[in-house]
Amino acid sequence: MKRTAATNRTQLDLATVPSAPYSKRALALLGDLLLLTLVGVISIWQLGLRLLDNYSDIAELALAWVFIALVPTAILIVMLVDTVRIGQTPGMAAVGIRSIYDGNAQRTLSTEDPRVPEPDIPALWRDVRMIRIAGQGLALVFVVAMLRWMFHNLIVRMDEVGLPKGFGFLNDPYGVALRDAPGLDGSAPVWEALLVGLQNTVMAAVVGIIIATVVGLFVGIARLSSNWLIAKGASIYVETLRNIPPLIVIIFFSAFFTYGPLPRFNRSNPPWQGTFFGSETNWIIVSRDRSAIPSLIAENNVTTFWLLVALAAIMAGAVWLWRTRYSETTGESHHRVIWSLGVFATLVVLFFLAVGQPYSWSWPAVSDNGRRVVGGFSTNSGYLSLTVGLGLYTASFVAEIMRGAILAVPKGQTEAATSVALKPSQRYRHVVLPQAQRIAIPPYISECANLIKNTSLGLAVAYPDLYLVAVTAWGINFPAPQLMLIVMIVYLVMNLIVSGLLNLYNRSIQIKER
Repeated sequence: MKRTAATNRTQLDLATVPSAPYSKRALALLGDLLLLTLVGVISIWQLGLRLLDNYSDIAELALAWVFIALVPTAILIVMLVDTVRIGQTPGMAAVGIRSIYDGNAQRTLSTEDPRVPEPDIPALWRDVRMIRIAGQGLALVFVVAMLRWMFHNLIVRMDEVGLPKGFGFLNDPYGVALRDAPGLDGSAPVWEALLVGLQNTVMAAVVGIIIATVVGLFVGIARLSSNWLIAKGASIYVETLRNIPPLIVIIFFSAFFTYGPLPRFNRSNPPWQGTFFGSETNWIIVSRDRSAIPSLIAENNVTTFWLLVALAAIMAGAVWLWRTRYSETTGESHHRVIWSLGVFATLVVLFFLAVGQPYSWSWPAVSDNGRRVVGGFSTNSGYLSLTVGLGLYTASFVAEIMRGAILAVPKGQTEAATSVALKPSQRYRHVVLPQAQRIAIPPYISECANLIKNTSLGLAVAYPDLYLVAVTAWGINFPAPQLMLIVMIVYLVMNLIVSGLLNLYNRSIQIKER
């Protein structure tokens, strides 16, 4: 038992302190027994309910055994530890007695006597640290129990309506042909349809983020322009788009592409085709229903080529580090972007030629019946409506983020850049924006996450993204809980990847103190 100086000084005085009466000692013991009995009865009751009901759920029975075995044992251990540490249990504290060493023997004394010293350490059940740990443990148990309860209700309800509880349905035929997925018919399995939906979601998210970033950057800078017309125009753009629901923006662009001035796509009214001078090769096809641009087609040695591209990227990174160290050593300009991109582009071209041109160009053209596009990369009005609408809508928020980040850069930085005769474009590129991006990236990550999640609004314009594919499968009578779980996991993983990459970049540009 731990003895402090205060306890040692009072040992002589404790020799004359009368011991607590046996009635108080018995009452304290009775209080401790009642506490343990109450916890034990509750635990046995919880287990008994499940055993009497022939409950066979392993997780529920395991939770009941935790209550009947661990909880009373934990309380008993706390009482024993407190008896050794401070000579007091909950029952003894209730009747005002303590077990204390008086210099000769261990005695049970009444805490009402002023000569009995106060314990120098609190009881475990009154210790703030232990209360925090116990509270976190109870919160964890509560959350697990609630999740288990909801999962149990879900399983019971699925049994009632006859839905399968596994994921074997992913191999069943999807039964519906998807828009702009010519290689996928109704006999394709569900997982292939979900994969096509995932690809469409990624395409919409990537292009939307690019549009939002580029437009948002320029609009954010334009709002700070000294030109009244440019500043007011940027303000009108931001205040208009960010106060309209994104679904309305997407539907507006869908109406534009469907009923706007673009030509229709049929034999009597062919789409607009942009051709190269002196040839019949199209570089773009534009219409209300469909647009197309050139694309690459894989030929031979594609895997080898991409492995070599990865090697080129590693070598470009090495050149980046070399130019950085060269600049730090000599004080000259590093030009690491030009050097790295030059090395990377040169190596990629050489590798492309060395492996025998693994890709070839595919040019878009109108089919003989005048109703569809053959060759190239083609997309529909739903994709354009979703990506353009979400990109411009999110750009209004990105513009405000950039404007706030630029204003947060100390004014002295701009004045210093002006004093050395930097042009406005140079001032923004070399001084303001590098410092503003450290402030802008955290909220920019949130806007990227919002854009990725908002791609599910493609349902309104019949764009077959992941959510639309899952909802269609749900309507065909495939189990909705598993489909929604897959959709939630995919969106979660996509957002975590984007957030992780941007956070890594953010940490790399932060100022590091030496």
